[in-house]
Amino acid sequence: MRARTKGTLSSFIEAIINLGMDLSREFGDDTTPRNGLKHPAATLFHILFRTLAIVVYLFCTLFGGGFTLTFVLVVLLLAADFWTVKNITGRLLVGLRWWNKVNEDGTSEWVFESRKEGTAVHHSDAEQRIFWIAMFSSSLVWLILLIKNVLTFTLSWVVVDITAMVLNIANLYGYIKCRRDAKAKVQGAVGNFLGRQLFNQMMGGGGENSSQQQNR
Repeated sequence: MRARTKGTLSSFIEAIINLGMDLSREFGDDTTPRNGLKHPAATLFHILFRTLAIVVYLFCTLFGGGFTLTFVLVVLLLAADFWTVKNITGRLLVGLRWWNKVNEDGTSEWVFESRKEGTAVHHSDAEQRIFWIAMFSSSLVWLILLIKNVLTFTLSWVVVDITAMVLNIANLYGYIKCRRDAKAKVQGAVGNFLGRQLFNQMMGGGGENSSQQQNR
């Protein structure tokens, strides 16, 4: 039993170390192709905590766990998932991150950041799909559980459902804002580039016309 526990713990620590190696890369500086999973440890943990939270929620009481134990385990897993997604997997899997900072005057400011333009993409298409599918599907599952418990008047579990919904939707909202901000920046850059090109062509055409008139 002890040997099995040590083996599980060693595997968990090894995965954490691999994830830490991913974190050591600068934001936007990695260069890898777009096929396959480039951050398998980060992808695993992106799915692991949210899946375990749902599994514990559904089956813990069937194996003798009471409401209090289930509540504590689910909240801990949800908190681990929130921290992991917000600080690690969003940056590595889709090149997005968001946070809240307090300015010197005491005001709070939300910051939404996307991968810098011109840097090599180091997350794959598969990782992006896994990231967004996991984000939306887990939020949908918790919403269904919330509706079920409200309709059946099991109000004690509603507290767990609301906690899960708040944590999941907070991350989902933050990353949707990041994605929209990134698209707006790209569109603005394209608009500025086209405007400069049009202006240069107009100025160049005007210069050619004036020179032709002088020659005449």
